[in-house]
Amino acid sequence: MHSIKALWDSGATGNFIDRDFVRTKGINTQSISRPILVYNMDSSPNKAGQISEVVDVVLYYKTHSERTLLTVSSLRRQNMILGYTWLKDHNLEVNWQTGEVQMNRCPPRCEECRVIRKEQASWKKMETRALNVCWSGPSPEYVEDSEENEAPIWTREAEYEPGCHKLHSAISPSILHRFSQSQ
Repeated sequence: MHSIKALWDSGATGNFIDRDFVRTKGINTQSISRPILVYNMDSSPNKAGQISEVVDVVLYYKTHSERTLLTVSSLRRQNMILGYTWLKDHNLEVNWQTGEVQMNRCPPRCEECRVIRKEQASWKKMETRALNVCWSGPSPEYVEDSEENEAPIWTREAEYEPGCHKLHSAISPSILHRFSQSQ
């Protein structure tokens, strides 16, 4: 994840990210089928040339998150510009005296990202609880096998909890497989 400051520009017709920033951070780009001609405010062609790439990113700001495409261009003094359509879609509440920004009137696609992030956080909490259950209680017993060439089998009576399989597979997939067979 990369931290970046964005300029809000109600005069910009798109959302842009700086080419040098993208290259420096190693952000993957996607080519677009038709390059986009870029013009300055006075209708002259922009010196940076055409836009031929985009980046697919998830933008985060406090509790806000959204997946969006940013066009890659040479911005010189800015790393990111969020233009008129983004500003209109999000309809920000800005307290210009304190600098506080509220993003509570976002389009549905932002809410979907928020729900996904909450689900991911909930899953992570559940996984942590499951791992704690896996670690609690007595240690597994070591049982020697009758054949000398075979690896040891770990045995233990346990109830299955979601997430435990990740703990065992991190130790050894063969031990997990044999553990599950012995149950």
